Amino acid sequence: MNDSLKTVQKVLAQGEEISEKQFSLLEMLTHGGPIGIFVMICLFLLFMFSLYIFFERFLTIKRFSNKNSSILNDIKDLIHQGNINAALDLCKRTRTPEGRILYKGLMRIGKPTRDISDAIENTAQLEIFELEKNVGVLGTISGAAPMLGFLGTVIGMIIAFFATSAQDQASAQMLAGGIYSAMANTAAGLIVGLLAYLFYNILVIRIDRSVYSLQLTVIDFLDILNKPVTH
Repeated sequence: MNDSLKTVQKVLAQGEEISEKQFSLLEMLTHGGPIGIFVMICLFLLFMFSLYIFFERFLTIKRFSNKNSSILNDIKDLIHQGNINAALDLCKRTRTPEGRILYKGLMRIGKPTRDISDAIENTAQLEIFELEKNVGVLGTISGAAPMLGFLGTVIGMIIAFFATSAQDQASAQMLAGGIYSAMANTAAGLIVGLLAYLFYNILVIRIDRSVYSLQLTVIDFLDILNKPVTH
């Protein structure tokens, strides 16, 4: 009878101990040993780098999109007046991608339309390249972060099973502790990869809009050049 009572008390004590143990994010992130901590640090650095690229590119694209809506009409009037120098000066003062593109086109007025179009397209490609700089890194991080997290999980699982096999009496609690800490790497990798993927697609959508707007400006400018100029 006493033995049964002691057994019941022991089970109740274990239950209270388990119920008192609460989930700790910090413990989960740091419980994976040196390898798990190293993977978490790498994922954290990738996350911070993703944030930096996203906000830096987002602000750059925003400045790119803030174009002067009246510049094309002003250049059109100046061209029809035959005042090319004033149009060139206007493009210099705007200091925008469209201003630089229109400047290249104005510099080649008098040459065949094909030469003007090529000069504008080459300048536009350079502007787009500058706009897309480092955006591809986000795409790489979105794929690399989950794989890095999964690698940390696999290594953590190997270590956990090896440590369990080395014990004479391995407990389920010991094995579960090693597994859950290892799985934290996968969860962290998926979170970083998902955020990087969202950042990448947001920037791509905004870049596409800016490129489309730039293409409309180029088309309108070429239409202006094809109209007769009055002196």
